[in-house]
Amino acid sequence: QDAGTDSGTEQPAAPDSGTPAESSRPVPAKLDHQMETLERRPEGCDGDDCPKFEVRLQVYEGQPELNAAVRRQLASQLVVSGENPDSPDSLEAAAGQFLDTAAGLSGEDSHGWELSGDTKQLGRWKDLVTIAINTYEFTGGAHGLPVTRWLNWDLGENRPVSLGQVINPGQEDAFEAAARRAHERWLEKEVDSDEDFRQAWPFQESSDFRLTRKGLVLHYDVYSIAPYVMGQPTLTLPWKDLEGVIREEYRPDGGQ
Repeated sequence: QDAGTDSGTEQPAAPDSGTPAESSRPVPAKLDHQMETLERRPEGCDGDDCPKFEVRLQVYEGQPELNAAVRRQLASQLVVSGENPDSPDSLEAAAGQFLDTAAGLSGEDSHGWELSGDTKQLGRWKDLVTIAINTYEFTGGAHGLPVTRWLNWDLGENRPVSLGQVINPGQEDAFEAAARRAHERWLEKEVDSDEDFRQAWPFQESSDFRLTRKGLVLHYDVYSIAPYVMGQPTLTLPWKDLEGVIREEYRPDGGQ
C-alpha cells in the first residue's frame, strides 16, 4: 500500500542480476549490526512528565563511514523546531540542546516533551543499502512531528548516493513526469475525485528514495502531499515508467 508509514517495514532485497559490478572494496553479503542507545533526562527528574531524549540506532560492523553518515543525519534531525537553528554535531550535543531548551521554560511548559530517533536498514538493492533515519518531536499540542529521511549508501564505493546520481543526465523532466503519474495513481486510490483535497495538497518533489523490485519508491513526510492523519505517504514509480530514465547499473536487468 502506498499510503502510510513505510519507514519501519523490512523488505527483502532484490536478487542480483548478472555479475556484480567491480568495486573499490569487498561488499558484504549481509550487514551485521549492533544496537546503540542513548537516553537522557533532566537531573533529578524521573516522572512520566519529564522531558526525555531517546535514540536507538543500528551500528554496522566494518562500516565506519556509513555509521558516521547515519549519525550526522540523525543528529541534524534531532533539533527542537524553531529553537536551535544550528544543527548539533553529535547525538550527545543534540541531547544537550534539547534538555537546555526544555530547562529554559517555566512551570509545566516542558511536561511531556520528547525528542527521539531510531535508524534501521530498510532494504538493499544490489550494492545500494537504504537506511531509514526516523525522528519524532513532541513539544506540546495535539500530536508530535515525525520526520524520516532515507540514506542510500553504495557499499562498494563507500559513499552516499543521491537521487540525482541514479537519474540519467537530461532525464530529470522524464523522472518528474513519472513521479506525477505515480502521484495521480495515489490520489485516485486514496481520495478518488475529491477536488478540494487535490487543491489543498498538490504534487511535490521528494529526494528521499529507495530502489525495490517494483520500482523506485519516493518517501514523503507528514504535511507534504497529505494531512497528518494520512501519515507518511510513499509513491512507487514502476520500472516500466523509468525506461531510459534510471542509470543502467541501477536497473534490475542490466548495467553489469
